[in-house]
Amino acid sequence: MSISEARVSHLAHRVKEGLWRDDLVDYRDDALALEILKETLAAVLIAEEESDRLVRDRLQRQNQIPGSREWQVLYERYFRDEMAKRGR
Repeated sequence: MSISEARVSHLAHRVKEGLWRDDLVDYRDDALALEILKETLAAVLIAEEESDRLVRDRLQRQNQIPGSREWQVLYERYFRDEMAKRGR
């Protein structure tokens, strides 16, 4: 499922506001902080989508039954491995 630029922007605003509200960070440049958050969120979401697709393809080639306990265990393991390859 692809996420829209508007949704990424909304989430970035919420994260930025939450970090500031909880007194976890002070921003020198709000616009720059927001842009970095948007880029980071988009990159993570893209990595997750690609990893999900690769893992599902791999499980299908292994003839795993979607939704079975074995499929779920393998999915989690393979997904963690794919995300680790991407540094996430």
